[in-house]
Amino acid sequence: ADKKRPASASADNDGPATKRADSQPKLRLMYFDIPGKAEPLRLLMRYAGLAFEDYRFADRSEFATMKANGELSFGQVPALVVEESGQKITLVQTAAIARYIAKTAGGTCGLYPADPLKAAQVDALVDQCTDMMCSVLCAKYQDRFGFDEALGGMDGEGTKKVEHALQTSVMPRHLGFFETVLASSSTGWLADTELPTIADFLVGCQLQQLATNAMVNGPELVPKHAKIVAHTEKLLTLPAVKSYYAEKGS
Repeated sequence: ADKKRPASASADNDGPATKRADSQPKLRLMYFDIPGKAEPLRLLMRYAGLAFEDYRFADRSEFATMKANGELSFGQVPALVVEESGQKITLVQTAAIARYIAKTAGGTCGLYPADPLKAAQVDALVDQCTDMMCSVLCAKYQDRFGFDEALGGMDGEGTKKVEHALQTSVMPRHLGFFETVLASSSTGWLADTELPTIADFLVGCQLQQLATNAMVNGPELVPKHAKIVAHTEKLLTLPAVKSYYAEKGS
């Protein structure tokens, strides 16, 4: 794929957007050429009708150079470079970027509720998704989190024990949480909102990726949760999301 992939969304054709290209900040999303943590952000901006540059690193060395130069707060991506009123600010942390996108898009998008109580429910869902992935990330990126010696690397006995716990206890419990939340929703969206919120994009993309994650036995576990499967389908059939993937040819 191209390193620089300009991407824009049409408010007329895709989602209930309020911003137009001539009235929004200049946005540049930086990530690797994989879905990962950037995918929900790409979909959010498409849904919100925000024009953005979908910049994908040519290789890991490009990212490593930016990290070494201190260009990335906390040394991580995704990162959203925002240019507005002569200022250029780089945002990091996926949930923070998602909230920025929602607020930039405007209230009629429905991506982040104006009501503080409903907004807190959305935040809780996003935080719960982070909790769900904690053990997975620690097992996968052992050096980063200081577990390499304790777990013995990806083929270590400690890692095997963690994977067993993930597959038999941890992940079934977390998937059950989200299944219960969706079962109580009258709209099919996680926060029981009329329109999807950032939680639906962030959690939905994560659950979709877990469905192919062998470490957690996702191919077997996720399909057992009918509400989660239905939510993923609901998200993927949004006109903005469908057109995004149609243009990518996937």
